[in-house]
Amino acid sequence: MLTEFCFLAALTLNSDERAILRNEIDEWVKCFLPKLERESTREEKCRLVASVERHEFGYDWDAVTWRFCKFVGKTGFIFDDEKEERKKFKITSFQKKILRRNPSLKNVFFGRSEIKEETGFWKLNDELKKKIISEGGEAIIFLENFGNLEAAVRIHIFDAFLFTSNFGANELKWKTNLISAEDKNEDDKAVVPIHENIVQNYANIELFQIDDENEEDCLGWITILEKCDKNVRAELKNENLDLEERKKIAKGLKNGFDYLKKVGIFHFDKKLENFLLLGGVVKLCDFGLVRELSGRKSYRQMGYCRRGSKFRNSIALFSGSPVFSNKNQLGNCGDEENYFYFLFCDWKTSWSLLYRPIDENEIKIIDKIIQVLKCVFDNY
Repeated sequence: MLTEFCFLAALTLNSDERAILRNEIDEWVKCFLPKLERESTREEKCRLVASVERHEFGYDWDAVTWRFCKFVGKTGFIFDDEKEERKKFKITSFQKKILRRNPSLKNVFFGRSEIKEETGFWKLNDELKKKIISEGGEAIIFLENFGNLEAAVRIHIFDAFLFTSNFGANELKWKTNLISAEDKNEDDKAVVPIHENIVQNYANIELFQIDDENEEDCLGWITILEKCDKNVRAELKNENLDLEERKKIAKGLKNGFDYLKKVGIFHFDKKLENFLLLGGVVKLCDFGLVRELSGRKSYRQMGYCRRGSKFRNSIALFSGSPVFSNKNQLGNCGDEENYFYFLFCDWKTSWSLLYRPIDENEIKIIDKIIQVLKCVFDNY
């Protein structure tokens, strides 16, 4: 029996090595899942609406235009802002279970914006609390040792009730995904991103509701990935980086993003916390908010993109960190890279250049300019 995860950091594995490693990881997951516990402030209605975001509609533009949804019998419907029907779809086993428990949610219009803000929290034992590397949004990251390998474990939640008293580990099943040498050689659909400036995912565990026989709705990821030393945000804020180091980071970020685009992945959460450093080399992480164009199943299995039409159209990705979102995500056009301000200006100057508040006199001047322009366009 393998006592250490000696294959975990290998870029390619043969079938025997994969089987051994998968069994080791599955045993680790069995012990790890019961330790995860949290509270959620969202309701069943929120879960139902959020589950629609994970659907593949066939026509990806529907992920942009739908504003309401409704569930009637075994069929779900999405509607535009005028409540005109856009698409019907077969409801998932996950949605069926919610509707069985809550009959009042059937045949009711729900707005896409009705998902409540999550203000819940993790309820962890002291052992796990000491291992926390970072926490925020839908994810929490722990430090974990696998044999001689020190790695990061990232828990990414797609369903609000996951790991709560309403949806515990005993109601879950999982699928452990690994990089495969054979698949990579035989089937181009099974490749994964491998680049110096991209954090390497060693393994990704997809979580499903236990009665989801066809594994049609992934509710979360547990990703085992390479551990980095620092994040760029902390280093910039503490002014720990000299000009040459900043230039190296800028080049690395460009190389990383260019590579991702080349393989069909467009990253849309370019906040400084998602730029990590390992031995002075910058690495991009957090693929929870990406647009993916290749259709490669392995990207989803290994934690580099999520399922759903939403993640095939950038205009549907109207979430993320506002400071570092591009204009598409904010309802406009353009693709600005705000993080470059922070790389080449000091911390306070960067925020001032981008978001300095304006005083009353400046507001009056801007209002006058707007009024003049309005008159010009009205008389054009």
